[in-house]
Amino acid sequence: MACLANCIVDVNFMADQSLFVPLAVLVACVAGSAGLFVTDRIRGHFLQKGFVDRPNEARKQQQTAVAYGGGTAVLLAAVFAIFIVNGLSSRWTAGSLDPWPLSGLALAAVLMWAVGLYDDIYNMRGTTKLLWQFVAACLVVLPGSGLVIERVAMLGTTFSLGYLGIPLAILWILAAINSLNLLDGMDGLASSVGLLFSLTIGVMAICTGRWTEAIVAMALAGSLVGFLRYNWPPATIYLGDSGSMLIGLVLGALSIRCEVKDAASIAVAAPLAMFAIPLIDSAAAIVRRKFTGRSMYATDRGHIHHRLLTQGLTNRQALYLIIGLCSITCFGAILDVYFRKVQFPFGAIAVGIVILILLSTRIFGNSELSLLNNRLGGLMRRIFPASTPRTASVRLQGTLEWDRVWQGLLDTTSRFNLIHARMSLQLPDLHEDFYATWRSRSRAKTEQRWTVDLPLTHKNRPIGMLSVIGVQDETTVAPGLSELSDFVEELEKQLGQIIEQERERRATVRETVALQPAIK
Repeated sequence: MACLANCIVDVNFMADQSLFVPLAVLVACVAGSAGLFVTDRIRGHFLQKGFVDRPNEARKQQQTAVAYGGGTAVLLAAVFAIFIVNGLSSRWTAGSLDPWPLSGLALAAVLMWAVGLYDDIYNMRGTTKLLWQFVAACLVVLPGSGLVIERVAMLGTTFSLGYLGIPLAILWILAAINSLNLLDGMDGLASSVGLLFSLTIGVMAICTGRWTEAIVAMALAGSLVGFLRYNWPPATIYLGDSGSMLIGLVLGALSIRCEVKDAASIAVAAPLAMFAIPLIDSAAAIVRRKFTGRSMYATDRGHIHHRLLTQGLTNRQALYLIIGLCSITCFGAILDVYFRKVQFPFGAIAVGIVILILLSTRIFGNSELSLLNNRLGGLMRRIFPASTPRTASVRLQGTLEWDRVWQGLLDTTSRFNLIHARMSLQLPDLHEDFYATWRSRSRAKTEQRWTVDLPLTHKNRPIGMLSVIGVQDETTVAPGLSELSDFVEELEKQLGQIIEQERERRATVRETVALQPAIK
């Protein structure tokens, strides 16, 4: 650990700033070459040891096992490049060395790599992983690290935070880690976004004179270039959590340090603009899971890259589109830093343009907005009760007609004396995700109500959940529950018919495509 901390140094280039750009280019080249060499060796080693991501019909599209270990390759290549360039800089410049400001980041980076690698191999629980992320964020936000944000500058106004600056910095690091981690669901995506962000931070660091941050950012960028040679679709090695969480941690910390305007004062617009796409994707996932009653740690195929793939784009087309959107926000972030004295909201405008593109083209976010609108509508109805029942259904993903099944359920609400019903369907292999809810106005006392959560299955595989709340009448509840159970059995048969028909249709399409003669 001490060796790694001493590799990451704060070099004072004031003695000869002309050498800074050549050193930045050199560290990127060294890291890129090291990344090419190390990634190939790590890939072979992990394949031999069986540390691989295996095909999974329900959630994964790959046809063969793909090695983990991308995080290991990126970390080794970046540290090697920083070590080499640091040795050269100490000879070429008269700058002083001060390893303390980034020693916490070095320790946290190793911790995130180790935790991520363990999660890749043994599948760690979400709460446990979040706890270790919190520990890593605390290691980064050490006294003297330059990451304790005491004041925030926004739109020409500075706000004093006091002790709130510490939890704010920790929350930002956690947001950066998890947003990059959630984005890592498609070949080449997280590594390409990480490369773009690293280059952006390198430019931001040059604009603000943060030489150490620029060197670290360029080392990370170079290592990702070398890694992308093997991670570009179709990937032969994955970043895994060891890579995505490591990259998110480093980029989150560097984005704050590069935006320090004066002593402990930071302009938040540029970091927020740069991370806009990952943060929007993470916020949408939170809304999707929270408002559909699912676990916050549950996986789904509702992320932006999944939506693009289900809309007919290829892996590379989706990758290019997301990188293009991120380029808009990164350009806005750079303008925010370069034209700081102008105090014009370049970053906010760039983010606004990206959000407008996403919503107007219905690429991403419309379903989550519908869920949010339904929840707000429900809150308003609690304040201003209505006499008619409230019902809403949202197609989060897919095209199948689940509404007719849902309507069949609503036709039985009076029969079973229901006051609330909620159905959630998830079929990742068919790219289908549906949510619907119904609630009537009832003055029944709490002790008169009964609640049942019924898992929906097809061929012994879970496909969703049905939750209902009813009111006990003069008779006992048991006969009604027995009848409800029979109805749910019929409901599962209807769902199964829709599923099998869709699978048969897709199989027919695949066979037709396979039989078509190749076009020369």
